[in-house]
Amino acid sequence: MKKVMIMLVFVLVFSVFIQPVQALPTKNVIVETEYYNDIDELKYPQVRHAGTPKVTRMINDDFKAYIEKAAEARQENIEAGKKYDYAPDYQTDFEVKYNSDHLLSILMSSYIFTGGAHGSTAVESFNYDLKDKKRIYLTDILQTPSQLKKVQHYVFTYAKARPEIFYPDLKKEDIHLNENTAFFFTDDGIALVFQQYDIAPYVSGNQVIKIPEKIYN
Repeated sequence: MKKVMIMLVFVLVFSVFIQPVQALPTKNVIVETEYYNDIDELKYPQVRHAGTPKVTRMINDDFKAYIEKAAEARQENIEAGKKYDYAPDYQTDFEVKYNSDHLLSILMSSYIFTGGAHGSTAVESFNYDLKDKKRIYLTDILQTPSQLKKVQHYVFTYAKARPEIFYPDLKKEDIHLNENTAFFFTDDGIALVFQQYDIAPYVSGNQVIKIPEKIYN
């Protein structure tokens, strides 16, 4: 009986040490910098540990598609520069704006100079809900006309209080919010990113306006 007890204790202790280790979920996605065809001007992100391999691949494919189009636009600008005698410039960049609580926001920007007084920068947002395993657009958050109007009014009020930054004659109907409107997640809501000339002059750049969740929910 004593031998049996010893054996049972041994088995129990040994079983504790051979329990399979459970991988803990990664809190934040790992975002790495890549360069398309080793071209310094064509910078883009690739991610690791974005939940499942399928989700990771989906996100990386989105950025690969973006940079491939950017490479085409860059080459077209180079050829146009030779034809019309200007020094072409085309650069991409990205910024991780939010990477927490299973939400990921990355802003991609493309700067192009095609001659003239100055170049221009266009911003596109890439937002993902890693739990739902999908890309999120502004209309996934502002789903009703009422929500869109509330945010539109908030932006209008914000801009009118700052005429030195925004167009002083800005009208509410000039503020267009749709699926393609750039934004990123914040700790207490979202932040909208407007393109140059949308609601402010060129010198003001791409304006970012934070929208508290209480405004639209």
